[in-house]
Amino acid sequence: MGSCSNCGTVSPAAARFCMGCGARLAGEAATAAAVEAAGPREERKVVSVLFADLAGFTQRSEGADPEDVRAIVRPFHAVLRREVEARGGTLARIVGDAGLAVFGYPVAHEDDAERSVLAGLGVLAALRRLDEAQPPLDLHVRIGVNTGEAVVT
Repeated sequence: MGSCSNCGTVSPAAARFCMGCGARLAGEAATAAAVEAAGPREERKVVSVLFADLAGFTQRSEGADPEDVRAIVRPFHAVLRREVEARGGTLARIVGDAGLAVFGYPVAHEDDAERSVLAGLGVLAALRRLDEAQPPLDLHVRIGVNTGEAVVT
């Protein structure tokens, strides 16, 4: 048995929160601090990962002015972010002409695999429309999706 430092209510020793006011009990605060000090928590989750990269980008960008290269990849990055986030995914990383998106972490949905595929199809359709509106862009993308267990932090 211990008493709450906030209101003085006596609670059972196994209680993590005060039975009177709901405050975290002192022993529990120490445990939470120890967990926090131990570093990020890892857990196993089922996630769907979408990878997309621009086809032929390396050859196209060799010798090109850096501002021209940026003008090519920025619309792709914007489309990728919009399509992924619209379906509840997280754009985890963008490196040059490639992007990696995760569905199922930090927020999980029952249909994350389907959402990732729909995001990929959305990217294809949006880039097709973009190419019709701005023919010089001529963006072609390769997309892969995989679903499985991963350890996430």
